[in-house]
Amino acid sequence: MADEDRILFQGEYFPTFSERGFKPILTRFCEPLQGFAMEPIHAIEGKSVQPFWEGMDTPFLQGYIRPYTLEKCEKVSVCNCILMNRILTGALIIFPDADHDLPILVLEWNETESVISLVCDLVPLVDLVMHEDYRSKYIDGLEQYWMKYKNLPGMEPNRFAWVRTMFSPYYLSGAIPKDKEENVNECFNIIKDYLGHWINLWKGASPVADAAMRDYIRERTQKMRVMFRTGDEGAKTLAQMIGQETIDLLLTCNF
Repeated sequence: MADEDRILFQGEYFPTFSERGFKPILTRFCEPLQGFAMEPIHAIEGKSVQPFWEGMDTPFLQGYIRPYTLEKCEKVSVCNCILMNRILTGALIIFPDADHDLPILVLEWNETESVISLVCDLVPLVDLVMHEDYRSKYIDGLEQYWMKYKNLPGMEPNRFAWVRTMFSPYYLSGAIPKDKEENVNECFNIIKDYLGHWINLWKGASPVADAAMRDYIRERTQKMRVMFRTGDEGAKTLAQMIGQETIDLLLTCNF
């Protein structure tokens, strides 16, 4: 495997699958996090996630999902997989720990020969009507990027009501055609800008002092975790090919 076809991250090599014609999105996920003090997670909720650490290699799924610890965070999940030998699925998903109210970072990249499907957001941990201060502190900084990218060809509202229910006003979602290089570059820029905004928030984050607010955030976070794990239609389809147990483990790694 050539050097450009893999990336060294936290002491482990990941394949980028660029030799198969896909964009090296994994590099864009990992480079901003290089140098951060992160430790691998090998078990979640009593389940070993070692199969995804070592790499899956089935007719329908090849690749890696590797979760890590990070200060102020419960879990940083880095995913780079090939589905059905024709779809690159990359994701960077970060859940804050129980003492912090940072938004959940969700960056998802699904690439075929012709399109890049994106879902990008900083998912708020509170009701933004009841907690306007949270929106101004964490979420409104995304407006400049949302305004810049919302009219990119292929951008559209997410088709799932459960997603729209919990996402921020500035989420981006759509299937962007790859026929123009400028479109691809803008997809990379969306990832850079949303991840960069989250990192800046993370650097300044401090623990939530109010015990009642911590309890509220924990309850809401757990509810959203369940929604992520049970609502993914793509995962339901893939379960028929690789088995429900493997899909459950995949979703546990990510969410």
